[in-house]
This record gives sequence, structure tokens and C-alpha cells, in this order.
Amino acid sequence: MSKAGVEHQHSETAEVAAGYRAVASKEYPETNIGSDYLAEHFISASHKFLVKFGFIRKLGIKKSRKFTPGGFEYVLARTAFFDHQLLSAMKEGTKQLVILGAGFDTRAYRFADQCSECKIIELDIATTQNRKKKCLQQAGISIPENLNFASINFNLESLPDVLQKAGYDSKVKTVFLWEGVSMYLEQAAVDATLQFVSTCENKESLLVFDYIATIADSDVDKYYGVKTWRETWAKYRQAEPFKFTIDDSQVTQYLNEMGLRINTHLNEQEIEEHYLPQSNYKNLEKVAGWFRFLIASPTD
Repeated sequence: MSKAGVEHQHSETAEVAAGYRAVASKEYPETNIGSDYLAEHFISASHKFLVKFGFIRKLGIKKSRKFTPGGFEYVLARTAFFDHQLLSAMKEGTKQLVILGAGFDTRAYRFADQCSECKIIELDIATTQNRKKKCLQQAGISIPENLNFASINFNLESLPDVLQKAGYDSKVKTVFLWEGVSMYLEQAAVDATLQFVSTCENKESLLVFDYIATIADSDVDKYYGVKTWRETWAKYRQAEPFKFTIDDSQVTQYLNEMGLRINTHLNEQEIEEHYLPQSNYKNLEKVAGWFRFLIASPTD
């Protein structure tokens, strides 16, 4: 991708994540980590060809581990985690789903039946949304009638204004999915998003998101894969740099200051234990050491 960035073309990172999910759906079919059977519709023709053949998939996984160790594993665990939280929220009577930075998220389509009584709003930059709509049309995948698309640049536009125009209702029990987004935003955009969620009138609403933990240079070798990730991003991903991290020791205070309380907080080892148990899945490595999962609710 050129340095023009994601404002001018669809997110390369979103397609990479879709590619990982497509590979997982072939390598680990009918499992929690291989559940995204629609992901392959959102990757390029050349990538679809590569995903088709098992030996090429394995070579691709091996190559990805050279540049982003633990990234493939992380995306698989993240898929299972966010799927689980969404389905749990639907069972508990949630009536509104807001997907912040939806990218090529397929949950509104994979779980259309479970979400049929729920208002769904997908937000992302217009270029990625346009690519997504085109892919959906080409694949013959119907857009649910209860789904609204709303375009936004989180670093430049007002989330409350965009959501209001999309029909968002603050009084309704809502689950916000914010997957693979926070690390690409400026601090001010993250603060604004968290503060917005804190204003939900329905205090049973949930924010489900992931983030990158702040790792000091002196500690980088203590966390699996982080040094290599930093080198890869500095060399190849200037258009989509990591901008936001949270110090693990300060995350509770930070969320409280934003008007949120933490319900669940998982580090990389807990992510592996809960979503990538070695007894269930073969040939998987560790999750990159700086990734975290978090669920929070508005304070009363």
C-alpha cells in the first residue's frame, strides 16, 4: 500500500486479517478458530488461489511467522473471542450491535439468524466499506435488512454524529465490537470512542475490544515476537502504523477515567489458554506477546 494510507484505499490490514481467517476456515474447519467460512470472499483473486491449496497455506503461515510471529494465532483467537462475546450478548437480549471499524467483519452475515432481532450498524472508512459491498455482491451474499453502513474516519470525524445519523439508540442494550482497530488510532480518537461508549444510557451495554500493550524497549525480548513485529511494521507498514498502546499497569485507571469499568481483561497467555488450547489445535504457536482482550461496561 502506498503512503497515501487507508483513507484513500481499502485497508491492507483488513485484507490480511481476512486472509488469515480464510486459511483458518480451511485448516481448522468447524472449530471456534476456523468459523469464518465467508472470509475468502474478501481477499484478492491471487490470495484466494493460495488459500485453496493446503501445502501453499502452510507455506504462507510459515512466512507470516517470520515477519509477524504469533500474528496468525492472534487473529484466530480473536475471531473466536469476538464471536463468543457477540453470541453471548445476543442470548442475553442485546438489541443493538455496533461494529466499530468493521473492515471485512462477517458476523452480520454468518450470524444473521442470531442477530435478526437486533439493529446492526457497521462503521468504517468509505473505501473499505465500498470494497466490502462489492465483495458481498460478487459472492451473492445478501445484506440483512437490519444492517446499516455508516462511513467514518475515526481520527477526523465525530462518532456520536455519525452514529446518530445511522439510527443509533443510546437507550437500547448494545454490544460494541471494536476489533483490531484501537492500535491504529490517535490517542484522542481512542479517548473519544471510549468516552462515547461510557455515555450509553443502558448501563448493561458492553464494549468488546483488543489493544496493544505498551512494551518498554528494555523489556521487548521478554514478550514473544514483539521485536520482530516492530521491525516489520517500521519497514513495511508505514501506511498503517501502530499509534496507540496501553500500559497494563494503568489500564484499569485509564478505563475508569474514560467512564468505563472492566469486566474481562486477558493477556496473551490467558488468550492462549482460553481460545487456543494446545490439546485442541495442532501446529499453532504462541500469541504475540503484546496483544490483549478487554470487555468493559459504562460505569453506573
